[in-house]
Amino acid sequence: MMSHEPTPTSTTANRIHAAGGYGPPGGGGYGGPPGGGAPPAGGGFGGPPPAGMPPGGGGYGGPPPAGMPPPGGGYGGPPGFGGPGGFPPGGGPMMPGAGGDVNATLPLILNIVGALLCGWTCISFVLAIVGIVFAVQAGNAKNAGDIATAQAKAKTSMLMFIITAVVGVLGGVGYAIVAAISH
Repeated sequence: MMSHEPTPTSTTANRIHAAGGYGPPGGGGYGGPPGGGAPPAGGGFGGPPPAGMPPGGGGYGGPPPAGMPPPGGGYGGPPGFGGPGGFPPGGGPMMPGAGGDVNATLPLILNIVGALLCGWTCISFVLAIVGIVFAVQAGNAKNAGDIATAQAKAKTSMLMFIITAVVGVLGGVGYAIVAAISH
C-alpha cells in the first residue's frame, strides 16, 4: 500500500500545494482574497478591470476585446425558425380539422350496421363492405390533411350505405312476399 506520509527529505516549508488559491504560488492572479477569505466583490476570477473601470462586475474573464461583440446567449428559438415570436412559417402542415371538418366516423358506423342488418342479401353485404372501405379511406385522407379527398370518400361511403339499406329493405320485402306466397 502507498503511504501519504512525507518522506524524510521533505519538509513542510518546501511542499507545493497545487489546489486552491487565487493564482499560482508565489504571486500572480488578481491578488489574494479580501479579509475573511471571500472572493472579490462582484465575483469572478478575471483579470484586473480596465483603466477607469470600477472593480467587480462578475463573470469568468475580462470584457471582450475592443471592437468585438459580447458573447451570445440567453433564451430563444434556434436560428432561422420562423419569424418573430418563434411561430413556424406559413404554409406548413395542415392541422386536423382545418379547412372544413369531415365526419368519417358516421359513414363507417352506418355501413357496419348496414352490413349486419341488411347484409343477408349478398349484394347488400358487398355494398356495405365497399362502404366500409371508403369510410376508412376518408378517415385516412382526413388525417393526412387532404380534405377534398376525405369529403369525396365520405360522400361515396354514405351513398354505399343508402344503397345497402334500400337493397336490404327491398330484399326483405321480396323475401316476405315469397314466403307468404309459398305457404
